[in-house]
Amino acid sequence: MEFDFTTIVLAIIVFSLMLMVIGLRFEVRSLREEINRLADSPRFHRPSSMMGSSDGEQAPRSSSEGDEMLRSLVAKGRKIEAIKEAREMYNFSLKEAKNYVESL
Repeated sequence: MEFDFTTIVLAIIVFSLMLMVIGLRFEVRSLREEINRLADSPRFHRPSSMMGSSDGEQAPRSSSEGDEMLRSLVAKGRKIEAIKEAREMYNFSLKEAKNYVESL
């Protein structure tokens, strides 16, 4: 059985394309896992509207009301409490909450 040059070249091209497709499928799977990991990180969580605060009162329903409450706490000299509230309301890490409160 004889193989001509074009058949061999076509076989190599097909094999190369198959390897590329397999590599791309692996890349897509990795990207999906990364997207899921990022979506689960606290930075992408939306503010919760009904989380209770530490003294038993209900947290504000909208983020603008929450921001006003945080500004009020900072104005009263209760920055640490404002950071705690920001962490609970927005599911921030300590550093994110501190930076957020300081940016208000």
